[in-house]
Amino acid sequence: MDERERQYREYLALREHNRQSETEESDGFSRNDAKYGRYFANNSKERRKLSITDTPYGSSELRRKQQEKQRRDREMQEYLAAREGGGSAGGRSGRSGRSGRSIARNKAYEKTSRKTGGKIPGKMKGRNRRLKGIVAVLTLLVGGTVVAGIAALVMALGALGSMEHLDIDKDAIGINPSVASQLEGYTNIAVLGIDARADEDDSNARSDAIVVASINNETDEVKMFSVFRDTMLDVGDQGLDKITHAYFYGGAQQSLYALNSNMDLNIDKAVVINWKTVADIIDSVGGIEIDLQESEIDEMNKYIPETARNVDGPDTPVESAGKQTLNGVQAVTYSRIRKDAVTGDYRRNERMKIVFKETFKELKSSGFLTMFKVMRKAMPEVKTNISSADILGMMIKFKSYDMTDSTTGWPYDVGSWTGNAGAGYAWYGPPVNLANNVSKLHEQFFDQPAYQPTDTVQQISNEISYRTGIY
Repeated sequence: MDERERQYREYLALREHNRQSETEESDGFSRNDAKYGRYFANNSKERRKLSITDTPYGSSELRRKQQEKQRRDREMQEYLAAREGGGSAGGRSGRSGRSGRSIARNKAYEKTSRKTGGKIPGKMKGRNRRLKGIVAVLTLLVGGTVVAGIAALVMALGALGSMEHLDIDKDAIGINPSVASQLEGYTNIAVLGIDARADEDDSNARSDAIVVASINNETDEVKMFSVFRDTMLDVGDQGLDKITHAYFYGGAQQSLYALNSNMDLNIDKAVVINWKTVADIIDSVGGIEIDLQESEIDEMNKYIPETARNVDGPDTPVESAGKQTLNGVQAVTYSRIRKDAVTGDYRRNERMKIVFKETFKELKSSGFLTMFKVMRKAMPEVKTNISSADILGMMIKFKSYDMTDSTTGWPYDVGSWTGNAGAGYAWYGPPVNLANNVSKLHEQFFDQPAYQPTDTVQQISNEISYRTGIY
């Protein structure tokens, strides 16, 4: 112990002695010291005038400790007085028969306080411990939430960084300025399921599935409609052709052009997925529940092995009809079969929409960890022009999205025609007629009663009717 520390300890002992014998005159702890001078004078009266702030150790830390002790002493006195019924002089005017105990308790507290350096004894100390424990737990919970949120964000950004970016010229996707103004309250996204297999070049692929997800930006209501792939529409430079061929001619950009110019839409966002992506997402959420029809069983089991090879999954057959959980391979096969005993390709489009809807439901009911698991698995297989910031924004709002019942497929009214068009001699499904089908779509999905299609849609509608003879 150095000399400075020894002198400081003598000073503390002097302060304690002064508190215990304020009226006594004693110089048992005083000493003359050249360094401290009057701070350790023999005169006890002078000692009583000393303050801790007058000493060389009168730092802000010492003052803070002294004030804290005084505050604790005062609070304990008030607490004990309140328990004895209030009053002055340590509870002397409290309830009858208890003033003696109150005085004794106060004296006991003062004695204990001097011995323990002002620490709160007994039950109060236990309560403080419990309070500190609760605060510690809350701190850990809040801190854990923040850490988990940061970790989740890092995971999400890592997954988003693995996506392939689609280059789409938004000036070449057929959006009419008037339509854009009318639909500014909706975010419309085209989800294109292409027939390319896993790790396969999609330059010659077609869009087997075309689903438009429409988000009402004010209500967070989400509606979906699928477009029959054989629908005859104007696909651009190639003229009238099946909408599925638009992707073959010019990728996602030409598909958006066909959808916007033929249906008066404002779609500027596209997501391109293959069937492996769909299977991986469904497996990541633990499968989806589908009500299988008896007429679908044979076709399901016939094509499950082929799907399994294409998406690198199990080839487990289905055993019976009815509600059951399908894995990724089974669900993809379900959405792709056409030759069953129901309604061919139209039922196929309905199945595609059922798979999308059930997958959406499972994702929404899952936790964020499952969602990030899906992202890590699926994002490297996804192509999109949606920015990472927009995707994160949608993820944050995902739980609030409300998927509502929507149409099974578009066009509502479809004809049958075989002849020469953009892809040559083949079967086509012309809308009957295009203008009427577009009006119905806008009434159902965008709350536009008695909608009048643009001149562009009217011209295409007339051209389809003239080519097919179906009005």
